[in-house]
Amino acid sequence: MDFICIDFETANEKRASICAVALIYFKDNEVYETKEWLIKPPAEYDTFNPFNVQIHGITYEDVRDKPEIKEIWPEIESIISNKMIVAHNAAFDMSVLRAVLDVYSIPYPCFNYICTHKVSVKTWDKQVNYTLKNIGNMLGYIFNHHDPHDDAKIAGKILIEACKLHGVESIGALAKKIGMSIGYMEPGYYRCCSVSNGNKSLGNDQYVKVKDLIASTSEFDPDHPLYGKKVAFTGTLISMTRENAMQVVLNYGGQPANSVVKDTDYLVMGLQDYSKFVDGKESSKTKRAKSLINDGMLIQIIDEDEFIRMI
Repeated sequence: MDFICIDFETANEKRASICAVALIYFKDNEVYETKEWLIKPPAEYDTFNPFNVQIHGITYEDVRDKPEIKEIWPEIESIISNKMIVAHNAAFDMSVLRAVLDVYSIPYPCFNYICTHKVSVKTWDKQVNYTLKNIGNMLGYIFNHHDPHDDAKIAGKILIEACKLHGVESIGALAKKIGMSIGYMEPGYYRCCSVSNGNKSLGNDQYVKVKDLIASTSEFDPDHPLYGKKVAFTGTLISMTRENAMQVVLNYGGQPANSVVKDTDYLVMGLQDYSKFVDGKESSKTKRAKSLINDGMLIQIIDEDEFIRMI
């Protein structure tokens, strides 16, 4: 199979704040060529949030003298145009690409794409979650998570492993086998990658008894962004159940919680609910978090994509 894997990193919660991108060209299932750039975000989006810096380690000083994406776009477009693009949690990468191109009024490129997160959900049962790190490690790959080069490469490896498991030799055959609709982008049009079951969420809004959860380890990484953090959830998650999400927080030395209080660090919103939040519709937890933020509390409201990228 020939395809190109892509991974973006952003400076902050704004999708247009791209600060790095990697492209990995797989030819006949092997890495053939790699390209990666540090990128200076558009001026109105160039604030580097400590939350994002903690995840990927890229700072403003790293990109101060780097080109903006509009300067290198002709090269990127020549690589990805009319190709099959692969990304893990592709909804994030596609939204980043569209957002930054919109800033510069650059037409969208033309390509098909597939999401290895969705492929993983349809391929490997009973995983605690389907993050790139978890699926990559489950398959035996050791890599530097949130390094765009490594993330893009592992997405390609996951796709190849899935094809082997399903006994197919092409991405089209894989999509047909697992009931997936391949995503598509072209100037003026975008269609998301979806699964035949209507992309039903794996999450739920049930109350979780936090006291019944037990961390899978007693040794934690104090540098992990969730270590020591109190994390609450609102709305319906797509990538995992709420209980599994809370378990993940606990496994990294964090404190999952059912309510938002003064010392809450993060309120994670399910993707569908985050879109409602952007439109002005708020859950009781969101209203509580915003009230506490207005009172000076350091609570960050993040969406499910951002939570997944943390882990």
